[in-house]
Amino acid sequence: MLVFYNIGIRLYHLGGLIASIFNPKARLWLKGRQGLLKKIEQEVSSFSGETVWVHCASLGEFEMARPIMEGIKNSNSESRIILTFFSPSGYEIRKNYELAQHVFYLPLDTASNAALFVKAIKPTKTIFVKYDLWFHHLNAAKKAGSKLILISAQFIENQLYFKWFGGFGRCTLKLFDQIFLVDSNSENLLHQIHVKRTTVCGDTRYDRVMEISNNAELVPEVEQFKGEGRLVVCGSTWPEDERLLAKSVESLKETKWVIAPHEVGEDNIQRLERLFPDSVRLSALSNQDAKVVLVDSIGQLNKLYQHADVAYVGGAFKTGLHNILEATAYGIPTVFGPDYTRFSDAGEMVEKGLAFTISNQSELNNKLDVLLEKNQSQLNSDVLSFMSARTGATSAILEYTNKC
Repeated sequence: MLVFYNIGIRLYHLGGLIASIFNPKARLWLKGRQGLLKKIEQEVSSFSGETVWVHCASLGEFEMARPIMEGIKNSNSESRIILTFFSPSGYEIRKNYELAQHVFYLPLDTASNAALFVKAIKPTKTIFVKYDLWFHHLNAAKKAGSKLILISAQFIENQLYFKWFGGFGRCTLKLFDQIFLVDSNSENLLHQIHVKRTTVCGDTRYDRVMEISNNAELVPEVEQFKGEGRLVVCGSTWPEDERLLAKSVESLKETKWVIAPHEVGEDNIQRLERLFPDSVRLSALSNQDAKVVLVDSIGQLNKLYQHADVAYVGGAFKTGLHNILEATAYGIPTVFGPDYTRFSDAGEMVEKGLAFTISNQSELNNKLDVLLEKNQSQLNSDVLSFMSARTGATSAILEYTNKC
């Protein structure tokens, strides 16, 4: 199976080369890895203390790892954190993360690359987040004596690890000294394939979003824009979402809206200005008579949700649901499209009546009508209780990480 894995890695690289002709992200992925190992060897000087290597696929996984990195630094300020990303969308935004001494792309997962990388950084502890598991890098770190830890992991029955042909994936999982899981179903699945070093402690995302919500500063411009009326904040929207929202803006005449699209490039913002003619950009918000604010920069959304009476989270009509926890951390009832089955927390909230799924324009308008008209204080309280009950993963992981 290792032979097929190695062939797959080479084919993936070849696919990246081809995709880079048409795709800017693929070009960034390739450019970031040009001369990467030499750069790492030059930048990582000799260091004899504790080195913690944290690997994240992208930005979402970084947010899961962030409270762990903060906890490690708080308990041992002399420890060195080396942060790697697989995706440009994570690396480009967090390449200057202040708690990491070094931030790199992860080299292509070949045995030789992994050996050189691990030899250069000398990790004493290695933390991978959720699912982005690369055999050669993990194996090289294991051979070098590093403790291997997987955090915020979640598994479902149809994954490769649990198929008859998933032996190689099972071998990768067995490299870990400890796996911290989101739910007990994941633990049961791992125990069935004889992966036993597991702890169920929940998801560090809950700790992170609750910390953000507890410390978020108000956005005065949006607070003034909302006034005494009702406000819907729409996060990470795609065209499929925005076409529905445009009709809802027309129907709910007394409601104000903040729309934060997934893509904030100038072309997309101009498209949204045509779709929402009664709109103003957040960066130029002075017209309080406008009905819609278009968020034209990143990093704002987790603060904006606190001003909402209802949140709409995009992606669940085509690409898959985006993060709803940033909204629910404020106790906000949240609405999204039908494609949420891969997101267990969303499914659980829908089942408990704490979040709401819609499939078409009529359902969206009806649900917003109900949520905006009635007093939602009990629902707000129930959503907050749900979120608070799921915190604590960070302390469980740090207790192990600081001792191992």
